[in-house]
Amino acid sequence: MVLRAVSRCFRVQPGAIKGGAALLFAAMLLAALPAGMSAWAQTSMLRIGTGGQSGTYFPIGSLIAQAVSDMPVGPGCNSSEAINGRCGVPGLVAVAQTSNGSVANVGSLQNGEIEMALIQADVADWAFNAREIFNGKGKHDRLRFVAHLYSEAMHVVTRREARINAIGDLRGRMVAMDEPGSGTLVHVRNLLGAYRLAEADLRPVYIKPDLALPRLLIGQLDAFFIVAGWPTKAVSEALASGQAALAGIDAEAANRLVRQNSFLSLGQIPAGTYPGQTNAVASLMVGAQLVVRADLPEARVQAVLEALWSPRGQSLLGSGHPRGADISFANALTGRSLPLHAGAERFYRARGSLAN
Repeated sequence: MVLRAVSRCFRVQPGAIKGGAALLFAAMLLAALPAGMSAWAQTSMLRIGTGGQSGTYFPIGSLIAQAVSDMPVGPGCNSSEAINGRCGVPGLVAVAQTSNGSVANVGSLQNGEIEMALIQADVADWAFNAREIFNGKGKHDRLRFVAHLYSEAMHVVTRREARINAIGDLRGRMVAMDEPGSGTLVHVRNLLGAYRLAEADLRPVYIKPDLALPRLLIGQLDAFFIVAGWPTKAVSEALASGQAALAGIDAEAANRLVRQNSFLSLGQIPAGTYPGQTNAVASLMVGAQLVVRADLPEARVQAVLEALWSPRGQSLLGSGHPRGADISFANALTGRSLPLHAGAERFYRARGSLAN
């Protein structure tokens, strides 16, 4: 009943708020509106596009929603952190929404379906400049940068019995490449090209990692890909089963991609990140960015950043997810691929991060 009423009030598309996001949204809404439903007129909603629940975008987006949402003193809002008895941005209710990922998120931002999203740095650049996969589709000129979050890694999860030791061994194998609209699918296609493989050389399946995992464990898939911050749920569960392993990306192929894409770098998934992973695994890295629509009010964006980079916001991120500990103010402007939102520019200039 509450969610139906919320949907009417904010004109949320049916099904836009799903699963854990819906529960988080309802809890925050009730906390933010102690005076009852009449207070909705003074409340704004911030819809945050994330990714699938098996990746990293959704849990990180949920923590960001918690950090910036208006809530009274109580669980998640200590009296020492509160201003006038409340934490977060006054009058703001944020909700993390599941999505197909970066490519889908840039479209949703451009079309006004969401206000904020987590997006891969290169996908954001391609969309804004109508390059690569966005060539001929028009510039997504409503995208604006607000913060760099953390680095993501290409995970190549293989079934042990399939004896896949390198990317070249995927030829002729049943491989889940993620769904259309995901940043992962874009990178998988580029990675295959670096190994001189085409999609037709594989037996590709276009499903999310959480759907790929059970198929891999029963032998219906040989491998699946996911670009995400580590550790990520689907990979943890796969390796914990003892039936899966991580395949590395060799330096020669990785360097070919890095030369073609300035937003990529060669890195490693550290040893011990996942169950049974005794060695570091070579991988491709790309930045995860927090992006908003250009028409979001300057004061609102500035207030969101104040809450996100506050001691409370940093504490929520650092304690809520392993990658959250890597989200730091010192790196907030790293690898910018879009123009700064005017509110973000005002915030960082006031903090001394931008020259006056």
